Amino acid sequence: MYFVLLIMMVASLFVLFLCGYYVGVIKEKYGRNWLYAVPVTVAILMFNIIWALMEMSKSGRW
Repeated sequence: MYFVLLIMMVASLFVLFLCGYYVGVIKEKYGRNWLYAVPVTVAILMFNIIWALMEMSKSGRW
């Protein structure tokens, strides 16, 4: 189960990185508009997944 948690953590951090990249691309290409909120929302969800994985890994049942 440790490897599953590790893979999920790496995947969510990778998505978090891509969200930051696409925020920069959208900001540079279009300026500030409503498209700016989509990667930020996904980044917040990925942060919550990372936090949940860290809390689950603290439990002795894994």
